[in-house]
Amino acid sequence: MIIDPGFDDLAMTMILFAMVILLSIREGLNIERSLAIATLRTVVQLFFIGYVIKGLFAVDAWYIIVGALLLMMTYAAKAGLGRMKKQVPGLFLPMWVGVVTGSIFTIAVVTGVTLKIDPWYRPDVLIPLGGMILGNAMNGGSIAADRLYSEIRGSKDQIETYLMLGRDYRHAAKEARREAVRAALIPTINAMMTVGLVHLPGMMVGQLLGGVDPVVAAKYQIIIMLMVASSVTVASSVFTAMALKSYFTKNQMLNLKLLD
Repeated sequence: MIIDPGFDDLAMTMILFAMVILLSIREGLNIERSLAIATLRTVVQLFFIGYVIKGLFAVDAWYIIVGALLLMMTYAAKAGLGRMKKQVPGLFLPMWVGVVTGSIFTIAVVTGVTLKIDPWYRPDVLIPLGGMILGNAMNGGSIAADRLYSEIRGSKDQIETYLMLGRDYRHAAKEARREAVRAALIPTINAMMTVGLVHLPGMMVGQLLGGVDPVVAAKYQIIIMLMVASSVTVASSVFTAMALKSYFTKNQMLNLKLLD
């Protein structure tokens, strides 16, 4: 049985918000304004996307569904780069291609091979799964972007030595790229290590509250965890492979101006 909380019930969760605000004031954290803005944005954004998705669920046109996913992927690529501590020009296309590649590959396998949905563009399946997949692809790409910059900056002497020995930029920065992909995967691996034992993921909890059999919910969560690992690995690998070129000049010299 699905419990559908009313707006008055939802308003009661403000007790939790009030508790956080009071603790912030008591502990002198000075984050009350940020918490208030974040809470307001959470409510507005989730209600907005809820109604948008409700409308998309009623659509029976593959090009609209695919267009919506591509729009989400483009925004995800932009948002992922926006999280970088140091902005580096020329990374949008690598991030976009990484997010799109990681998302589409994973979506295709899950919906076409695992779940075998028919038609393949069923919005009630494609939109929720797509949003979850590309969100993780974005996070993985964002972590990889930050780590790639710090690794190249920290090993620039070693990279320049390889370049002087006649190596191309891909070989010279191979270890930096490898570490960036590893860093992107750490949160996913940690989550996979503890899932079910330390915490129950949001999707599984949602299904359980919706009355789904616990074993069925566990099966879906296994699919989700493998989806996340796939999207993060592909997105970060594709991104770092394409992004390396942005750190070097046309003559394959390290662009030190970007690392200041």
